[in-house]
Amino acid sequence: MAELLTDLLIYIGIGILTFAIGMILGYQLLIMHYTRRFMIIAAECSDADSLVPMVDELARET
Repeated sequence: MAELLTDLLIYIGIGILTFAIGMILGYQLLIMHYTRRFMIIAAECSDADSLVPMVDELARET
């Protein structure tokens, strides 16, 4: 019975670690994606000398 409880605690620990690693990696990937998108949109706004590309991107994202 003690072995079963120990195994259960190990599996729960592995599950928590996997969840935490997934959350951290997902957060980092989203930050990278939206930072890249923002830099592209900022360059478009600079080239057009207008905020229209930013408004278009906001309309696309919503």
